[in-house]
Amino acid sequence: MIEIIAIAAAGVMLCRAVYTDIKTGKIENRLVAAGLIAGLLFAAVRDGPKGIWTSVRMMGIVFVMLIFLFIIKGLGAGDIKLFCVLAVFFPEDIIQIIIVSFFAGGIAATGKILLRLFRGKSLYIRHETMNFSVPIFVGTALVVGIGWICS
Repeated sequence: MIEIIAIAAAGVMLCRAVYTDIKTGKIENRLVAAGLIAGLLFAAVRDGPKGIWTSVRMMGIVFVMLIFLFIIKGLGAGDIKLFCVLAVFFPEDIIQIIIVSFFAGGIAATGKILLRLFRGKSLYIRHETMNFSVPIFVGTALVVGIGWICS
């Protein structure tokens, strides 16, 4: 039962992150903070102090893994924070979530380029960015959703 509540809470948080990312190009820090607190509470209820430690450790691992992408401007700070929050909620699934999210982002970018190609428009637009919260949402929905359905 607690797992279903955690999935629902993470889903609501992700929906809000996608909405604000598309609307303003930013993911709110207060949303990230609320997500971290909620995720730690779920970890504590699910596994006690060991669960909190596992979630925080995985969040640190995710941060270290992705900070280089922020440095080279391949990923925004909000996207990294969103992955860190998901690491707190789903420490056992976060690596798969990251991989599937990047595949989803690659598919979306390829689709966008192909649409431009077929319309005869410029394939490259300088300083164009992607709202990466959308592929993060898709990756999380696929990994957690399929995991929940199969269990």
